[in-house]
Amino acid sequence: MKIQIHQLNPEIKLTKKRLKDICQVTCNEIGLDTGSCDIIFVDDPTLEKMHKVYLNNPEPTDVITFDLGEESVEGEIYISVDRAKEQSCLYNVALDEEIIRLMIHGLLHLKGFNDIEDEDRKEMKKEEYRLIELVKKQIIT
Repeated sequence: MKIQIHQLNPEIKLTKKRLKDICQVTCNEIGLDTGSCDIIFVDDPTLEKMHKVYLNNPEPTDVITFDLGEESVEGEIYISVDRAKEQSCLYNVALDEEIIRLMIHGLLHLKGFNDIEDEDRKEMKKEEYRLIELVKKQIIT
């Protein structure tokens, strides 16, 4: 799998290599076979505009995922660093942990998880937390 990290914000202490490792471990764990995955860090206005244009939703969001592949998964995950900073304060976690959560969230979307309905959202959150703990044990510590 080809993993690329774009526009890494200097406030994020995780290296590109570590982010790629997290992506790889997560994909292996959930059985997500991707040809490529691009993680792109953007600001709130950029992601809000994308959310409105591509998903017809004017609400702010923290992550948007696209599968551009036809025969295999070719993922693009856009993460708002502004929103991640806000949420890290709100949830009382480090910015890097919130970035990891958002990246995992995007990968779960590529795998087919959905978070529109309450029951689906609960299932997705449960899997997010399980994967965060796995990543912490295997890569972060």
